[in-house]
Amino acid sequence: MKINMMIAVVACGLVTACGPGANTKSSNQAEKPAVLTAPTGPEYDSTGVVAAVDGQTLTLDHEGASAAQLAPGRTVFKTYADVLAEAPIKPGDRVALKFMKVGQGYQLTELRAR
Repeated sequence: MKINMMIAVVACGLVTACGPGANTKSSNQAEKPAVLTAPTGPEYDSTGVVAAVDGQTLTLDHEGASAAQLAPGRTVFKTYADVLAEAPIKPGDRVALKFMKVGQGYQLTELRAR
């Protein structure tokens, strides 16, 4: 009886130690690492006043940028946390900004006090 129990325990240990086996994916099936790319293109300058802050979205009343075909007015800009960390971001703050056109919207690349 003890021998049967010992054989069962050893068999369970061996099965557990084997694991799922080797990775059998071929080289063209192997997963490729994700590549994060920043938007590329021209960068535009303007100045304005922070109207609203909502997470990583800023609404700015700005003077426009003719090169970007952006008329003066109020525009919503997307941005990243590192840009926000270095900038004044409470409503009413006067700012100088750099931005890029991304698709149908705009993304801030730099924001600083004016």
